[in-house]
Amino acid sequence: MKFENIVNDWQKQFPILSRYTSSSLYAKADIILIGLRLDKVMSDTYRLILEILPLWVQEKREISIPGFFVELFNKDGGQFFIKYQLHNYLFEKATEYANQQFGLILRENIRANDIFRLIDSFSSTLIPKHNPIKWHRLFELKLALAFYSGQTNLINTIKAEIENETKYWNEKEFNNIFMKSIDEWKNDLYQKMENREMFMKQVHLNLDDKKISKLKRVHILLD
Repeated sequence: MKFENIVNDWQKQFPILSRYTSSSLYAKADIILIGLRLDKVMSDTYRLILEILPLWVQEKREISIPGFFVELFNKDGGQFFIKYQLHNYLFEKATEYANQQFGLILRENIRANDIFRLIDSFSSTLIPKHNPIKWHRLFELKLALAFYSGQTNLINTIKAEIENETKYWNEKEFNNIFMKSIDEWKNDLYQKMENREMFMKQVHLNLDDKKISKLKRVHILLD
């Protein structure tokens, strides 16, 4: 089966998503892009990955780096690889798993709490503890969602998570990787989330991008 037809099948299954690249389907959800990427594992095999991409970043290339991603798992919690030739045979089961695992946040109106629950449930088991390479973008995503919600308690909760986790990071290793201290990174992150006008201005600039502007729009419901 042709890969393009496989992508089309997934788009039909989740009609709120639009083709973004030859292997990805996204929707624009206020301050994020959310959707599915079909990752080619081998020349004849793919896996499905849910991704959340940031729209508040200044560098266009950073939009393509997920703040959060998780692949589709089978009923036993293992990786679910699908050969192209078995796509039709496995697609019904794959869509069942996709709706179970991702369905709450692949819809026209997405509850913010459902996004946080998905992030927390998978990050606690799949992301190595105390690894800033894995955690720094996830924290930025969570803080951005909290900042967008305008809920002071939620913002403070996420900041407390950041402060607690960063106590375990190795300062020298962090500096070698990011060319700044942990405190400098935190201060830059917090400052980025302090000015709502500038934050939303950058989001709208990215929403005006030719490729992004063509995507269907969904919304985050703030609880």
